[in-house]
Amino acid sequence: MKKLLFPFVALIIVLSSCGQQEKALVGPSLVRLCAVQSVSEAEHASYPGRTRASQTSNVAFRVSGTLEKVNVKEGQAVREGQVLAVIDDRDYRVQLSAVEAEYQQTKGDCERIIGLYQDGSTTEQNYDKARYGLEQITAKYQHAKDQLADCQLKAPFNGYVQKVMHESHETVAAGMPVLTMFCSEGVEIAINLPAAEYLRAAEFDSYTASFDVLPGVVFPLRLLSIAQRANANQLFEARFLIDSRSVNAGDLKKITPGMTSIVDIRYKESGEVPVIVPAGSVFHENGQTFVFVYKSAGDNVGTVHKTPVSVLSLRSDGGMLVRQGVTQGQQIVESGVHFLTDGQTVRPNPTPSKSNVGGLL
Repeated sequence: MKKLLFPFVALIIVLSSCGQQEKALVGPSLVRLCAVQSVSEAEHASYPGRTRASQTSNVAFRVSGTLEKVNVKEGQAVREGQVLAVIDDRDYRVQLSAVEAEYQQTKGDCERIIGLYQDGSTTEQNYDKARYGLEQITAKYQHAKDQLADCQLKAPFNGYVQKVMHESHETVAAGMPVLTMFCSEGVEIAINLPAAEYLRAAEFDSYTASFDVLPGVVFPLRLLSIAQRANANQLFEARFLIDSRSVNAGDLKKITPGMTSIVDIRYKESGEVPVIVPAGSVFHENGQTFVFVYKSAGDNVGTVHKTPVSVLSLRSDGGMLVRQGVTQGQQIVESGVHFLTDGQTVRPNPTPSKSNVGGLL
C-alpha cells in the first residue's frame, strides 16, 4: 500500500511546484519603447512637383484663308507683337477697297443732309436716317480694316513656340490653332496634397522649390491656388509660381516646363509642429488613431495609456508624421500595440548595446 501511495504523492508535489513556477512567471508584459522625435523634417513637408508654363496659348487666326508663310519654328523664342504667320490677304484687300468706297459715298451724302437740316431745309427723319446710315457704314468699314489686319498672326506675349500645327500653303479656318506657345516670364509648379495637408492650408507659411539639375539653388515660391475638389486619387492640386524677383535671372532661365522638383512647405510658428513616431506604434480603433504613451511608475515598471493622434502622412523612412496627443521626448510603445490594453502595467525591454547586434546576448 505504501508503495502505491508514493508515486501519487510525488506526482502531486511535481504538479504543485509547476503551478507555483507558472504563477511566479506571471508579471508585467515586456514592451519596446521609443522616444517621440521632432526633427527639422517635422517642421515642414516636402512633395514632388512638376513645372509648367504659367501661361499656354493655342494661337489662331481670326479669319479664314490660305497660309502664305509661317515665320517661326518649334522652340523659337518670340516677343509680344512679333508676326508668327501670315494669311494670303488678297480677298480682304479687295473687300476693304469696296467698303471704303461705300463709306466715302455715304459720308458725303450724310454731310450734305446734315447741312440741309441745319438750314431747316430737310426733315428730322431724313437727318436721323443719314446719321444712322453713316454709323452703320463706319462700323462696316472698321470691320473690313480689322479683317485685313488679322491676316497677320502676332504673338500675344513673350514666350517660346511649343508646336507648329500647320505649314505654308495650307488652308485654315478662323479659330483653328496654327501653333502653340508658352510664356517665358513665369514658371509654375504643381503638386498634389493629401487631404490631411489640405486641411492645414491655413498653417502654411512659406514655400520653396529645389531641382536636381541645380544643386544648392533654392527658388522662393508664391502660392497661386489650391484646388477645392480632390482628383481621382483623393489629392488636391496646389499651384505655385516661382518668384522671379528673388532669384537669379540666369538660374531662372534654366528652369523649363516639364522639369521635376521638390516643393518644401513650411508651417507658421504659431501652428502646431508635427512629430515623428514609428509606423508600428500607430493603431486604429472605431475610426480613430491611437498610440500607447508610457508612464513610468519607478523600479523599471510603468503603465501604458491609449492616446489619440492625428496622422498627417507616411514618410519614406517608415515613420509617421503625426500631430496632437504626443510631444517631443515622450516615451511610446514602438511595436506590439495590438496586444496591450489601456492602463496595463508593463516593463520596458532593455535596449541592447551596440555591440550586441540583434539583442541575442
